[in-house]
Amino acid sequence: MSTISGLKDSIEIKVLLKKTLFYTLLTTIIAAFVALSFYLFIDPIRKNFISNTIESVSVSDSNHNYFSYLKSLIPSNFVQVFLENNVIGSILIAFLMGGAIISLSKEKQDILHQIFSALFDTLLKIAQGLLKFIPFAVWSFITCFLYELKGGSEFHSLFWYFACIMSANFVQAFVILPLLMWYKGISPIQTMKGVMPALTLAFFSKSSSATLPTTIECVQNQLKVPKKLSSFILPICTTINMNACAAFILITVMFVAEMNGHTFSLSEMFIWIFLATGAAIGNAGVPMGCYFMATSYLVSMNVPLYIMGLILPIYTIIDMFETAINVWSDICITQIINKEFKTQE
Repeated sequence: MSTISGLKDSIEIKVLLKKTLFYTLLTTIIAAFVALSFYLFIDPIRKNFISNTIESVSVSDSNHNYFSYLKSLIPSNFVQVFLENNVIGSILIAFLMGGAIISLSKEKQDILHQIFSALFDTLLKIAQGLLKFIPFAVWSFITCFLYELKGGSEFHSLFWYFACIMSANFVQAFVILPLLMWYKGISPIQTMKGVMPALTLAFFSKSSSATLPTTIECVQNQLKVPKKLSSFILPICTTINMNACAAFILITVMFVAEMNGHTFSLSEMFIWIFLATGAAIGNAGVPMGCYFMATSYLVSMNVPLYIMGLILPIYTIIDMFETAINVWSDICITQIINKEFKTQE
């Protein structure tokens, strides 16, 4: 709300929002498609690394639950949004209030903008304070990870699943996104060098939201993106642009469901590209957000979750790479939109 209310030109807001949503959807759908391609190519189920004696599960009402989940993203009242941690609903309310503030008189606009800007800065300060505990958090996560894998059997069992996710994410990060920037006349290498502190922090913090202040600072100071663009695009992208999350959700849901006896037709697989995209957009930029989103899908499909328990130890590593890739995607979109605005000028 602080960002939207600070933009005086409604046409400028409309153009920025349109471009941000377009590139967010484009890159996230591509990420989900790449994930599906690697899943079909590697075919981790056929590797037979987990017992094949798992009972089948009934998913006859899965289509109904898919649409019920999408419907639940639209809040019925203001309070419900925050009680249920409905990220999409929160964004919707923020845009409605921000748009309404723009229609007020200039004096009232300035007052409300200062209030929301102060609240936003306060939240960023809290996030920066929490980052001081990162060394302890990283040590804790690594300790738990090594403890869970002490027998080595779990890692061996999930090797092809892990390889599938990491391959899809690395292709998205180092092939798809750089090609998109290169097509727009932007140097991916120079961009990555300028934002390396933000990518490093994202990797170790496993939180796009906590990394946001550093990301904004790098984009403004190193990449020379105007504040009015970076302060609008990056907070939105941090919330809804989750390329790596879409890949994780698609591969994980299909993997766990198939291990429990469910099979997907070709049409259902393509539907899951958009379901994974929608879930990624609605995911919060916090540690393990993708894991819980994938779990919620499996619960709605009545799929047993004990395989998710096997995935949990290695998700620590996956989450680190996912967060860095998500932030990298945010930065790429910001660079592309900035280049298009420069061209228009």
